[in-house]
Amino acid sequence: MNKDGLWSRVTATIIVGIGWLVFLILFLAFYAGNYSFWQNIAIFLASTLIAGGFIAAMWAAWALRH
Repeated sequence: MNKDGLWSRVTATIIVGIGWLVFLILFLAFYAGNYSFWQNIAIFLASTLIAGGFIAAMWAAWALRH
């Protein structure tokens, strides 16, 4: 499984997902009150796109080799 980098991509996907959840919880707990509802939605969407884009690029690179 480690031969083609699959294990490292699975691990990185889990780490990015947990990191995103930690960011979201900390943001909502400490910073969300400083922003309006629409700004909070924009931050949520932007962070989702950044995390998803990182994961998609990582997996696309692997998929193109196989």
